[in-house]
Amino acid sequence: MFGRSRFLSFPTVIGAVVIGVVSGKAIFGPPLDEYWKKKLEEDAAAKGTDSSSS
Repeated sequence: MFGRSRFLSFPTVIGAVVIGVVSGKAIFGPPLDEYWKKKLEEDAAAKGTDSSSS
């Protein structure tokens, strides 16, 4: 389909990585933040019940 006679240039790869990271944070950032917030709260609650029961 595309004729590639040489490797991708370094600036092209860096640009693609930056675009991927920025778009990934925009898409998955808020749900991940919410997930980790709930996870930390659950862990803190479980740790609190474990230490109080012993």
